Amino acid sequence: MGTYTAHMNTNKKFFIAKVMADTSTYLVKLMDETFLYGKEVIIRSEQGLLFAHITSFPFSDRTNFTNHSKADFVRYATDDDKTLQIEVEAQAKLIKKEVSGLSKELSLNMNITHVLATLDSKSLTICYTAKGRVDFRQLLKILRTRLSERVILRQIGKKQRFESFHIDERLPMNTHFR
Repeated sequence: MGTYTAHMNTNKKFFIAKVMADTSTYLVKLMDETFLYGKEVIIRSEQGLLFAHITSFPFSDRTNFTNHSKADFVRYATDDDKTLQIEVEAQAKLIKKEVSGLSKELSLNMNITHVLATLDSKSLTICYTAKGRVDFRQLLKILRTRLSERVILRQIGKKQRFESFHIDERLPMNTHFR
């Protein structure tokens, strides 16, 4: 992917960032850094430090982006950040497998789609699909005893599942569903 460099002027300080395997997009304020389109960035959200990709050009008016979560720009991703992200993704796959097994043991009618782990080990978001409501209190109790991170269970719909790019490794990152 090519890199677009734009020296920031005072009126274009925002961009949209997308986290791999997350159903949210983030509105990020870029301070006085040079804007690099398509680069990976480290952002700080409510959940913790996340590895994200810039998916927009810079813009100045954020009023049209109220449906995006807000995050702070920390830095452009370094090689160490990229290595850490690979390790975090591997750990998230193991946690997904463990949670899937636990949900079956507890006879919960839920399908664990993916796990989003933060780089700073602050939280884990476990996304799942289910028909109807799921009483996951027992699962949450077990997970809280086994994991040191804050655990968030988030039910997502099929549309959100497909909006989240690169959840399924068999799909290229730029696959779009209509």
